[in-house]
Amino acid sequence: MSLSYLHTPDFLFQTLTVISVIALPIHILGAYCILAKTPKIMNSVKWIMLNLHFWSVLLDWGITFFTKPFVLFPAMAGVALGVLSDLGVGTGEQIYLVVTLFCIVCAAIVSIFENRYYLSFGKNSCWRHFRIPCMLFNYFLAFLIFLPAYLNAPDQATGLQKLHENLPELPERIRRMPIYVVAIDFSLVIGSVVLMGVLIVAEALAFVVLIFLGASKALRERTVSINCVIIQKKFLRALYIQILMILLNMGVPLFYLGVAVPLHYYNQAANNITFIIYSLHGVSSTIVMIWLHKPYRAVIQNIFCRRLSNVGTDRRKSMFEGKTTTNMPSTVNIRIQYNVNILNVVV
Repeated sequence: MSLSYLHTPDFLFQTLTVISVIALPIHILGAYCILAKTPKIMNSVKWIMLNLHFWSVLLDWGITFFTKPFVLFPAMAGVALGVLSDLGVGTGEQIYLVVTLFCIVCAAIVSIFENRYYLSFGKNSCWRHFRIPCMLFNYFLAFLIFLPAYLNAPDQATGLQKLHENLPELPERIRRMPIYVVAIDFSLVIGSVVLMGVLIVAEALAFVVLIFLGASKALRERTVSINCVIIQKKFLRALYIQILMILLNMGVPLFYLGVAVPLHYYNQAANNITFIIYSLHGVSSTIVMIWLHKPYRAVIQNIFCRRLSNVGTDRRKSMFEGKTTTNMPSTVNIRIQYNVNILNVVV
């Protein structure tokens, strides 16, 4: 059975490599903007934004460079094509790494909402006693939640036999690859991811509601100015859009997984494209962050304006030099004209 390019591991490998190369300068620019261009008024969110950016970048590189997972949904199996495989790291460990990074990014998203609530309305509430243990619990859970699935991976001979029975249409080229079966029972894998997702969404929504209620109460009691509320809303709107981009890129694979597994639908091209979309979450969120936050957007505008200004200056300079060259006769022309005049005088 011949495979189209979209179905091959080559397509996934090469596309993820290109994404990692393109993403690197964008990630560096995002980190620079957060560290060097965050205004003093936003210092309270500077490090928490850097925390989210750091883990998002690490997850990006975990997928596009270190692991490059060639997954075989609806089966919980796949092949790692990244540099960690070349270094001898086991596929099971690489899967644990990617899932854990995904959960840490989710925990970092909640930390941003918690930070905004605490600094705006929670400093004098009882939440100040529980915030650090709760946030640490999220990160602790991120490291542990996939551990049962990792430790209970099936015997690979049995797992591969089950895989071939469930996916008889698997092409021979893929069958010959070093496939690793994560689980035969899907509940351990999907259950852990769903549990983390539900917990994170519930916490994030809770903080969003608390921020909204706190802002409404502060306006009613006139404990904050309208300008402060407007600034807060602008920042939160930008934050919502940035996080929405992350969730969309992450949600596509989860949605596809939720459809492919129950329907037992196998399409390797769809698997590849799904993970490519997933790998774009860090790049897209960084671009959105830079564009939506005015101080960061100004960095890009200054860079392009300076370049355009330099191009315009060089162009005007070259035009001036061209006019000067055209209007001013050369030494040769002057000498020829001088000789002609002398000749005319002599004649």
